Amino acid sequence: MRFSWLVLCVAVVGCSADGGEETDTAVSAASCGGSDAVRMHWVIDSLYFARVEDGISDGFDLDGVASSAGGADGCGRADFTGPGGRTGIDNAFGEVIPALENTEFVAAEALINDTIRTGELMLVVSMDQVDDPSDDSCVELSLGRATGDPMLGTDGSFLAGQTLMPDPSFDGAVIPGVVLEAGTAEGRPVSATIPVQVLDAALEFEVLDGALRIDQAEDGSASGVFGGGIDIATILAVATEQAVADEVGQILETVLYLVADLAPGVDGTCEQISVTFEYSATSVYLFEPDE
Repeated sequence: MRFSWLVLCVAVVGCSADGGEETDTAVSAASCGGSDAVRMHWVIDSLYFARVEDGISDGFDLDGVASSAGGADGCGRADFTGPGGRTGIDNAFGEVIPALENTEFVAAEALINDTIRTGELMLVVSMDQVDDPSDDSCVELSLGRATGDPMLGTDGSFLAGQTLMPDPSFDGAVIPGVVLEAGTAEGRPVSATIPVQVLDAALEFEVLDGALRIDQAEDGSASGVFGGGIDIATILAVATEQAVADEVGQILETVLYLVADLAPGVDGTCEQISVTFEYSATSVYLFEPDE
């Protein structure tokens, strides 16, 4: 069966239901921001599934456990190591990508990024109450969404410094009391919805216990990752309802439970699979109604 489009909705929702590792968000939010504190915003201009290469993957320790192959934790699935040596990284979906790249799913990332450039999907990572953009003991990290027609360069990239309109209908995430160190801030929980046309079905993935990281660059741009866990039963139910291509559906049903690594049920079977997205972002301004 041939499919022409698919709406992929990824909702990243932090719930900390599995006792996952909490990031440095314990600072009192009341102490954030002096009189000269500023807001900083970046629009995500590219978004990709994080890959796993030789046991290395960017991402987060979502369940607070560095599990090993055949061990008692993580349904016996070995966790990965981050590029900087951080252990316990959960990104089991990264292992599924090579199998899906041989199917129509390979178009997903290209169409996600097409949707970003048309302005249909403009996720905005923000830091508020910033006294020092490099090192600050307490900032507010958030993930929101902008609306409107973005200004693009001749190469199709977002122009830095443009002003975007925040989308009031988007229920974003605000994470207070985050530590900013050497230009990097990380926190949880977060929430986002990413609608993207890919094939001929409407899939909605709800990602649980999500986390977000932003790494600032010297030129004012940024990059980072966000991710969480996806409930496998929900994926398969929606895929069946929306008549996803047989080859994709069969791979999902066969592989997802095989590599599942989060939320073990009463029988010990993990019911969620971890997923991580990598992004790059351009510095922008957001229109503030009170201004």
